[in-house]
Amino acid sequence: MPAAKLLVIGLDSADKDLMIEWARDGSLPHFARLLENGRYGEMVAPPGQCAGTAWVSINTGCSPARHGCYFDSQLQPGTYNYAKFLPQNQQARPFWERLSKAGKRVAIVDVPKAPASENFNGLQILDWGNHDPEYDYARSCPPSLVQEIEARFGKDPVGSCDLLARAGSGPADLAALRDRLVERIKTKVRIVQYIRAKGSWDLVMAVFADSHCAGHQFWRVRDPNHPGYDADLARALGDPLKDVYVALDTAVGELIANMDSNTGLIAFSDLGIGPNYSATFLLRDIVRKLHANARNRRSPHVDALRWLWRKLPRSARIRGRSILSPVKRDIDLETKDRDYFTIRSNDDCGAIRINLEGREPAGRVRAGREYDELCEAISRDLREIVNLETGEPLVKEVLRTDDLFEGPRLADLPDLNIVWNQKAPVRRVHSRKIGVIERRHEGPRSGDHRSRGFCLMQGPGMGNERLPPMSAMDLAPTICSWLGVEFEADGSPSLTASRH
Repeated sequence: MPAAKLLVIGLDSADKDLMIEWARDGSLPHFARLLENGRYGEMVAPPGQCAGTAWVSINTGCSPARHGCYFDSQLQPGTYNYAKFLPQNQQARPFWERLSKAGKRVAIVDVPKAPASENFNGLQILDWGNHDPEYDYARSCPPSLVQEIEARFGKDPVGSCDLLARAGSGPADLAALRDRLVERIKTKVRIVQYIRAKGSWDLVMAVFADSHCAGHQFWRVRDPNHPGYDADLARALGDPLKDVYVALDTAVGELIANMDSNTGLIAFSDLGIGPNYSATFLLRDIVRKLHANARNRRSPHVDALRWLWRKLPRSARIRGRSILSPVKRDIDLETKDRDYFTIRSNDDCGAIRINLEGREPAGRVRAGREYDELCEAISRDLREIVNLETGEPLVKEVLRTDDLFEGPRLADLPDLNIVWNQKAPVRRVHSRKIGVIERRHEGPRSGDHRSRGFCLMQGPGMGNERLPPMSAMDLAPTICSWLGVEFEADGSPSLTASRH
């Protein structure tokens, strides 16, 4: 099989602590050998940002303030309306296009959040088996490649893991999801091997989404402390999350077997995973109670619609979400009458935007001192909220985006990012200003992201010293440096790639 000069394997949201634990107990022998012989360190996601932005920063080497991606649905500039944020909306291009222009032969397989690359010196498969595909069908460059792949290997056997593993699913449903994830891992290995055999490559990069899906859906099966834990379910299933990691370890072993001694290897995870003890689902209620003018300015019709929506059975809310989307849009539009408002975000971090004059169409807060004082007041109020389950602060930290990043798309991002204290479930919260808010998280995901993944490198002349922590933005320039190509980015090449 023709060798690549660099093989990059991404394990989407594979948790570093679980990987190390299972490597040490012998469950992940290939990863254990890589830990022993390669350089290992942590990869850190852009601080305070939602999980989806990590992959865009990995692909482009840029911060969210430069590539413009915060979440998969974002406010359209100058409006209070949301629109899906697609890869073509990104304001920075992926590093493999720079490699292509430098004459490198590149094969890219299922890298999340990637735009289609045209006039490309290589090939690209998009969304054959990703966790959150951008479209409901796989694509490729050249376009005929995906037809060839699906004719030979079939389509993604998993689809949406959220639909396959709704909270309350029985052993048969969850076992079927685990088996499909393992099947997809095996098939992806065959696809990558097929691609590798197509020619001589400078870079082959492939990402496995299965650890991401398994982390969201199976945490409640393996963690006795999780409120959704069911001992009978655990006895019936074993540890399906571990089963998926074992399959991924086998996949890595197959991909690196008989690898040319001159070929480099990077294996990495963008994020970690842990129990979903988020409070994002409460943030809108918290902000409503904190906001000084909310009582006088809020429409009673909006409150009535929200009350009716929450009284519906969960199954009816799932089926009726598309029908009631106009109602949800109207609820979002109450934001124009506030000094600040929540914006859509993932469970890992909450997000607040200031209704700023000159930026929002009905801006109320002046830039400068008034903006700064409001941000400080919101942060102080949030830090005073206590999780009544533990007596600990609900919020770990509140981060101002303009303290973290700079770039032309800074205005597209939240103003404040709320990092939750995820040590325990969140059911009842309290502060002097909000009183008691009590509600349970109802989403299907029992596991959620943590901000630290891992990066492991192995190559000619490279020892096994510990890697310093690296930003997600460092991976793109590191890969380019490894292949002898300069790449301008917010990140910097890791010192491990300076052997050229």
